[in-house]
Amino acid sequence: MLKPARRTGGSVNAIVLCGGKSSRMGFDKAFIKAGGRTLVERQVEALSGRFRKIILATNSPEKYRLPRRVEKVADAVPGLGPLGGLASALERSDLRYNFTVACDMPFVSPDLAAYMAGSIKKGYQAVVPFYRGEYQPLCAVYSRDCLGEIREALARNRLKIVRLFSRLKVRKVPLRELKEFGDPDIYFRNINTPGDLRFLSSFER
Repeated sequence: MLKPARRTGGSVNAIVLCGGKSSRMGFDKAFIKAGGRTLVERQVEALSGRFRKIILATNSPEKYRLPRRVEKVADAVPGLGPLGGLASALERSDLRYNFTVACDMPFVSPDLAAYMAGSIKKGYQAVVPFYRGEYQPLCAVYSRDCLGEIREALARNRLKIVRLFSRLKVRKVPLRELKEFGDPDIYFRNINTPGDLRFLSSFER
């Protein structure tokens, strides 16, 4: 039985990636409300107390009204997707290790986040869940040591985060570990469509 860390001891920051307007939803998903809170407010609440600092990466930081402890950073070059947001947030972070999550993954387990953050200190540059044959790059831990490879990928317009992994030392988190923190089908679920939004609303009841 795994024993997830309740806190990360102040040695890891958290990054929340907020991309902007969704082509499928027609508006910025970060401001979707469920249970009286927006998606980004849910993430901040879940991660608070687990990580030393929370960094919000967004194209439009002025739109967010969040607690002062949340540090907002604008994408250095807008329009480069999650990889661009990750680069800007890692540049801003004052710690080597950073748990990173998309704002539209409202069910991510804080215990899983703390567990992964604790395991990166064994020489890895990233700790990434691997589920149903795919990496989950938007619920992962990244070291600032990745910045060189990220900058090179951005310069070459290679914007898929998973393409970096062949060039990094990645610890793959397998299913047997993921299941200790609940149902991966739930906590890796994104809110991408009106149907997902209905699922979120039913889950809150």
